[in-house]
Amino acid sequence: MDTDMTFRMDSDVKAEMAAICAKLGMTTSTAFNIFANAFVRAKGMPFAVTIQEPDAFVSKEAILADTDKLLADFTSDYKK
Repeated sequence: MDTDMTFRMDSDVKAEMAAICAKLGMTTSTAFNIFANAFVRAKGMPFAVTIQEPDAFVSKEAILADTDKLLADFTSDYKK
């Protein structure tokens, strides 16, 4: 038995999703059904849901120091 579901989403995301689905030859309804079936099979999110930490700032000096160490290690290995 089919049923209807209503929920809110950002209009820009909806438009972008519809455009991608059209390129894939499917409707957004089909895409949501694919997700729902994957969710049921996985008994939860079918992909990892994590909190992304912002990338730590790395100074130019630290990058150059890492590069120097990598080159020194490479040179040492090469000479062996």
